[in-house]
Amino acid sequence: MSIANEEEVLEYLTDVMRRDGFDETDNIKFSDSFKAAELLGKHYGLFSDGHAQGAGEVVILDNIPDEVNADKS
Repeated sequence: MSIANEEEVLEYLTDVMRRDGFDETDNIKFSDSFKAAELLGKHYGLFSDGHAQGAGEVVILDNIPDEVNADKS
């Protein structure tokens, strides 16, 4: 028996969250779907402070002409 790789785990959690491929006999509860969604959200960093505030990549734009920078030194 081999260990599940990351893709297999993410596919399984997605199936549980969406209740895809399961029937009534599998007895997937709402709490199971919620927990799968929580684990996927944590994996993708959806609950971090930076993501919640919509923080993106920081870009520093130096648009001050070189002669102004030279005067300051």
